[in-house]
Amino acid sequence: MTSISGRPAVRGASGRRRIPLRTSCAKPHDCPAPVRLAVLRHAPFFADLDDEGIADVDRHTVALAREGGDAVYSEGDPGGHIYLVAHGRAKAYRDTEDGRTVVVDLLAAGDIFGGFDLLGRPEYGETVEAFDTLCALRISDEDFREIMVRYPTVALRVVDDLAGQLGDARTSVVNQSTRTVAERVAATLLRIADKFGEARSGFGDGEAAGGDGTGDGGQTGRRDGTLLQLPLTRVDLAGMTGSTPESVSRVMSRLRREGIIDSGRRWTAVLDRDRLADIAGE
Repeated sequence: MTSISGRPAVRGASGRRRIPLRTSCAKPHDCPAPVRLAVLRHAPFFADLDDEGIADVDRHTVALAREGGDAVYSEGDPGGHIYLVAHGRAKAYRDTEDGRTVVVDLLAAGDIFGGFDLLGRPEYGETVEAFDTLCALRISDEDFREIMVRYPTVALRVVDDLAGQLGDARTSVVNQSTRTVAERVAATLLRIADKFGEARSGFGDGEAAGGDGTGDGGQTGRRDGTLLQLPLTRVDLAGMTGSTPESVSRVMSRLRREGIIDSGRRWTAVLDRDRLADIAGE
């Protein structure tokens, strides 16, 4: 078995697949203090802290860089740190026993990810892989425990976040049991568009601004839309929607024929958000 990056995969003591980290980006990254402070200030966990509190948290961080395709950590690796995305984008995914890859989250600047030993997660439950150049701020579990004790508002926000994750997990189970593949794909595209989308004009004829014209023959004419410049594959979308790549491809082809989306290599554009929301039941 090989990893997404094409390197041989290995298995840890848990038996789960693990992707070896490249060594080219393993050294700490010189992220400027103003950038670190700005990122921490806008992170949900630390939103209630004043400048002195933010500076205190910053003293507990280490900035690390990864290139596109590098893993920040791999599923089954020993836990011990949380991470905050300062710059770049990444995806978190898990490997199933039958060899499928399930994308569980897409990460952008300001997102927090990782595991907490104190919350019963001695191992990382997923692999986090950079889409492009990624800078992340790392805080050890021990330091984060100290931060939560010193600043109770941080602990309360962590509790709120965990409650939200639990609610999302329950909603996902219900959706996969009751909603069609088209509804799930449409809802996922809307969620990604809200998080990563860029307003662009001039879509049509199988190419997008910044794209390469490798679409499969969509609508003619030029239109405005929301551009998603993410290298998401049909396999990724299938994992996110609890479906199969073949079913996702059929839905995406239908959406493209109807002029609701456009797509090409490494990009997708939402052209008619209202119709996509109707399909999603929103």
